[in-house]
Amino acid sequence: MKTDKKTNTRELIQPRCYRFYLVMNWFSLISVFSHVLFSAVFAYLKLFDMAIYMAFATLLWIGIHLLNQRGIHKTAYLLGMLETFALCSLTSFALGWQSGFYLYILVGVLLTFVNSKLSTLVQILFGVFSAVLLVYLFTFSPPDPVLGVYDRYLTAMNLIIMAVMLGFIGHYFEVSARGAEAELLSTNKALLNLATTDPVTNLINRRNMMLRIEQEREKLSMNYRPFVLIMIDIDNFKHVNDEYGHDCGDFVLVAIAETISQAIRKQDQVARWGGDEFLVMLPETDLIGGGIVAEKIRNKILRTPFVFHDLTVPVTITLGVGLCERNTGIGVWIRKADQALYEGKQAGKNRVTLAQ
Repeated sequence: MKTDKKTNTRELIQPRCYRFYLVMNWFSLISVFSHVLFSAVFAYLKLFDMAIYMAFATLLWIGIHLLNQRGIHKTAYLLGMLETFALCSLTSFALGWQSGFYLYILVGVLLTFVNSKLSTLVQILFGVFSAVLLVYLFTFSPPDPVLGVYDRYLTAMNLIIMAVMLGFIGHYFEVSARGAEAELLSTNKALLNLATTDPVTNLINRRNMMLRIEQEREKLSMNYRPFVLIMIDIDNFKHVNDEYGHDCGDFVLVAIAETISQAIRKQDQVARWGGDEFLVMLPETDLIGGGIVAEKIRNKILRTPFVFHDLTVPVTITLGVGLCERNTGIGVWIRKADQALYEGKQAGKNRVTLAQ
């Protein structure tokens, strides 16, 4: 249930504001706690006006927290900053500079600069206003302790609360930053997958296969071990689409992709080359070995029943096998396999042809 609540909250908050939402969320909760604490402290010290102010400010911070939960960050931030300025001014003049309440202005400055909803100009203006207010309070508030020894206790409490605030703000800023980084990496991975993977069969696509062939070509130039390309075409695939529909055609493509993947080694590669064609690469394999693998694939397809919505779809394939040797290019290798495929089609389909 906690996970669902967190997910719903994140959906409610705009991604761009989620970092500030986390920071403001804990800032407001700590402010509620600190105002309740100080309301009790002031009541104990018989400063009832201050206690009443803290009680009303507590209700305000509860409202600020709820506004932030609902994604109304700008209003929550403005109300929070106004209350912070009011609190620091009131307490500094009533209790003296040494009471330490001015420290919350420094936290407010940090909150200002993590608020992505504010323009840089507005952030700078808030920063300047905070600095001016600090100097004003330092200059004109009572310099000597008003409450005697209790001023030291108030200062210590404010230092502890400010340290907790800064700790929570820093922690959740880092948490949100890690979350944003993870989302960015996930998005990049998804985009890369879209760019290199065929969406129907989930095989690598032509672009990705060309990179793999180039890598194998570089290995060939160093170890002199040839490799094989097998071009595969589904026989009468247009008839399958016309007779049974394109959904059935997609089903056949997926089933053939899975069957080919099961028939080859782990180091071999298979790609959706385009349309009804697949391309298989067999590293460190000679022409005879490639022919054996091609025949294995053809027989496996031939023995596999393709049943779509209780209809048995007749499926056969034709394969052209080409050897990739040194001193020729990738284009030549692919044309050799494609030419062998063409010859197999001309000879009656459902067969394996080796490029000579």
